[in-house]
Amino acid sequence: MTAGAKGSAHQLWVGAAVLFMLSAAANMASPLYPMYQEHYAISDWTMTALYAAYVASCIPALVLFGSAADALGRKPVLLAAIGCAGVGTLLFAVSSIGIIGLFAGRILLGIGLGLGTGAGIALMVEASPNRVPWLGSTAATISFVLGAGAGPIFTGAVTTLDAGAMTTPFILMVGVLVLNAVLVFGLRMHRPFTRQRWRPTRPSVPSPMFWNFNIAAITGFLGWAALGIFLALLPSMAESVLTGSGTLTSGLIIGAVLVISAACQLIAPVLAPRAAQTIGLSLLGLGSALLLSSNLSALGSSTALVLMVIAAMTTGVGHGLSYWGANREIDVLTPPTQRAGITAALYIAFYAGVGVPAIAVGMISMALPLLNATMLENLALLLAIISFIPVPSLVQTTIRRSELVTFSADDS
Repeated sequence: MTAGAKGSAHQLWVGAAVLFMLSAAANMASPLYPMYQEHYAISDWTMTALYAAYVASCIPALVLFGSAADALGRKPVLLAAIGCAGVGTLLFAVSSIGIIGLFAGRILLGIGLGLGTGAGIALMVEASPNRVPWLGSTAATISFVLGAGAGPIFTGAVTTLDAGAMTTPFILMVGVLVLNAVLVFGLRMHRPFTRQRWRPTRPSVPSPMFWNFNIAAITGFLGWAALGIFLALLPSMAESVLTGSGTLTSGLIIGAVLVISAACQLIAPVLAPRAAQTIGLSLLGLGSALLLSSNLSALGSSTALVLMVIAAMTTGVGHGLSYWGANREIDVLTPPTQRAGITAALYIAFYAGVGVPAIAVGMISMALPLLNATMLENLALLLAIISFIPVPSLVQTTIRRSELVTFSADDS
């Protein structure tokens, strides 16, 4: 079977399982950051650098290897991705890992996620049935987001049941990743689209979809930046604001954002992609405003918790709609021969959105307390979102009539 032919339902679900587990593995350490910080006496700046390490390695992996799956095929790239993620997770399963080991694990997880993103999404899009052309891209985004939410929830639950079991979640994850590798190995090898020898190249975007791509990339960046504040910083924020909060509380709040995002993507196909982006951005702005309000000094612990949960839910809905809209708009315009490469280019913006807030807060926290730095970053994000909300709906992009007809037919 050629890479351009429609795949099977089995291929779709194997791709979903791989994306789910790669995303879960990359995010499962989030609730443990306060514990790592106390155990290893790590500074606030080093902690944010630790979180951002996987993003800093993921983006170069996307740049260097984003188009590899178009030239080499999906299967070998996915196996390499699972291998990197497995080794990175295994490092976290070593109790005496140390700070250097934590950074090495995060970097390997980032490389694995970067390798697997373009290949996994391309594999699933190619398996979409003709009668439901959006199924592959929607299932891919849902799998990715659900995995990012399931990882922190799983870690928080396991470590709450056994406070000394900081390595247990990672040991279990290594076993699941091995099962994923077996599933991928059993897939039929597809012939790659291109026959030339692959070499690392910068992902490029065809000129007819340049403006569509930029709008989707900025929308996705803002959505993942809002989410990045929850993923990277909420455990420390919850510990500062909520008395008696533990890993399960942090894991559940973090996971709730992502689970709600995934659920919203099930209903997102009723919207046009640009409408989904606009509505999503509006809700992201509301979520950022609520998160700012939850940290007012006059509020009690219970009120702060309620506002934080509402902020998480609103951000989850906004992220789900904006993320789906950005992905779907690019999916219908992408040539099949460049699907993995363009997907990788789009996800560079998404992963930058995850990492930039954490790095910025780390730098600001050198002069201000962590909570104040977080709120300053959140305020800047809120202003950026408000400024960009009108763009997806009001900016008219130049695309060929044939592409416009295809776009409308696929999303009607």
